[in-house]
Amino acid sequence: MPAGRRSFQLERRFALVHPATMMAFFIAVIVLTLLSYHPLILGLSFVLAAASVALYLGAKALWQSLLWLIPMAAIVVLFNTLFNRRGATELATVGQYTFTFESLLFGLCIALMLAAVILWFRLYQEFMTSDRFLYLFAPLAPTMALSIAMVQRWIPLTKNRWQQIRSANKMMSLGEVENVQTEGKSSTPVKKQSRFKIFRSLTRSLSALMSWSMEDAIEAADSMQARGYGEKSKRRSSFRAYHLTTHDGISLAIITKLALAAGVGIFFSTRELAFFPIFRGAENLPPAALVAATLIMLYPLFIEGKEQLRWFLSAQNT
Repeated sequence: MPAGRRSFQLERRFALVHPATMMAFFIAVIVLTLLSYHPLILGLSFVLAAASVALYLGAKALWQSLLWLIPMAAIVVLFNTLFNRRGATELATVGQYTFTFESLLFGLCIALMLAAVILWFRLYQEFMTSDRFLYLFAPLAPTMALSIAMVQRWIPLTKNRWQQIRSANKMMSLGEVENVQTEGKSSTPVKKQSRFKIFRSLTRSLSALMSWSMEDAIEAADSMQARGYGEKSKRRSSFRAYHLTTHDGISLAIITKLALAAGVGIFFSTRELAFFPIFRGAENLPPAALVAATLIMLYPLFIEGKEQLRWFLSAQNT
């Protein structure tokens, strides 16, 4: 997806939601996904999380996530099928291993749960930035909120710095190879020293990354101390760039009510759900809980659809 289109989507749609509404949404979908072992709820959560990631972050970002999510899910399903021999419905027997339908279905549900939660957190990382997190929790617990926000910011920042350092080292290595070739030397010594050069380049990159991170941490600590952060004798004020609009308030109330209804229904139906020795209890899921959970997970897609409809109607009127 082009950078301009992606920034427009992030700026004009889901990113404009109030941080309280956004946090309530992410807590609701993640808790509902972790709370339920029902295959239908987990399948819906995975599909709608993947659709939201593809819509807001692009199909390439979704594909990059699926490149390692699919092997991870396959490993979870395979290990559970191999080593979990409970279950009454035998599918096949290979040597001392007995494959059952119940263990296969249980492993698939666990894999769907992990994949769906990871995709929702992928969306959370993109939208719930450190300033939004501080806006919500700094008035309640400033030290803890700042620590979590710094860790949240440190992970992608370190990843970007690592890519920059590796790119610089790669260009330096290419320059060294070109110098060797222009001097008329054979390429055999270069190949013999390739492993040593890779190890030296990796060590140099790690050293540069640690030095860069330590320097940034010292500068951040000095800056916070200069601004008087942590001094209890002074009453601090904070800049609030977000305002709870009527739309945000209504969305927050709807998400909260739907989450409570879906959570209660899923919790009591999950208590009656069993995978072993036979799969049973799936029919006890209340339709109201299923509808409520689906509506919550559709919230990012609903915002995008409403925006697209508004633009379409305005274009038709003009």
